[in-house]
Amino acid sequence: MTTVDHRDRAGRRALAVVAVLAVLALLLAGATAWWVLGKDDEGGGGDPLEHVEISGGRLVVDESDSEYCDDTDIYSYNDCDTDADETYTFTYEITNKGDGPANYSVIVNAFDDDGDFVGQTYVGATHLKSGRTESDKGEFSEYSTLEDDRELSDIASVKVAHAERTPLAN
Repeated sequence: MTTVDHRDRAGRRALAVVAVLAVLALLLAGATAWWVLGKDDEGGGGDPLEHVEISGGRLVVDESDSEYCDDTDIYSYNDCDTDADETYTFTYEITNKGDGPANYSVIVNAFDDDGDFVGQTYVGATHLKSGRTESDKGEFSEYSTLEDDRELSDIASVKVAHAERTPLAN
């Protein structure tokens, strides 16, 4: 007759559970490190938000009519502006910090003096080579969709909300 020591079997099960938990902990630690270090794509240069800078911003009001403004002519339409043209302009700079060429799509949010959301616009760069920078002016205009009947004059600041880097094959 053979006797089975149940304590040995229980000890082996406990050791197996500890080993499985240790492997899971190591996998979780590795995944967390990969996420924290920002390995978003091979050679992507980290978080694409760090590739974009927004500077300044101001409301521009243009009240001048064109040289063709003449409401006294025989035509029935009004060729003079009745309202001033307003835009909120800002400067953006996108630097490709990755290893290869890429396209960038960037969402810029506008906020009022209280920090409340006013509206959103988009800027980007196409086929930007590694290490190169593209800068341009972005704007919110009368055609921008603004929150809750807000106006361009409500904008006090702009901030990058999201940036996406798409690596190219060449």
